[in-house]
Amino acid sequence: MSKIIYFATPYSNTDKSVVEDRYLKTAQKVAELTAQGLVVISPIVYGHNLLSYTEMPSDWQFWKNFCETFLYKSDEFWVYMLDGWDKSTGVLAEIELANSLNIPVKYLEV
Repeated sequence: MSKIIYFATPYSNTDKSVVEDRYLKTAQKVAELTAQGLVVISPIVYGHNLLSYTEMPSDWQFWKNFCETFLYKSDEFWVYMLDGWDKSTGVLAEIELANSLNIPVKYLEV
């Protein structure tokens, strides 16, 4: 059985072009990693697509339970260091949770 890698990136921003750029860069990297045979869960890739189907919030407070549920089941936690990752409320909370669960944290340069 493969390890589950939780893939964290910043998402929310008042500038919708920044949000779209973050999504596209995240989706590209997750696709590359998946093509290598890795099992990668990205709430950004999953959630961004769902937002186009129904009205719902896109902020951390709304998605927190969703994200943390996957993180609890993950074997590794990877941070894709897109611009703003170190100021992202969600990413910082996820890093803290991963550390508290003793899930190895890895940082990937863009």
